[in-house]
Amino acid sequence: MMTTPGWVDLLEDIEIMLKATDTLAGVETEQQLHFKKGEMSILNWLKHLRNASIEVYDQLINEESDNE
Repeated sequence: MMTTPGWVDLLEDIEIMLKATDTLAGVETEQQLHFKKGEMSILNWLKHLRNASIEVYDQLINEESDNE
């Protein structure tokens, strides 16, 4: 999934969305601030999902080879 052209397109869109969302312009209430923090959190999670998945996979492989 993460090697497809669609994933690359999604990451490009996420970068654009992060730049547009990473501002306090238009935030007038505490609720809006918390909503914006949630948006940023989800976008950053998606942005780093591939690297995190690779790291966990490598750790599992290393643990299996250590146990043999």
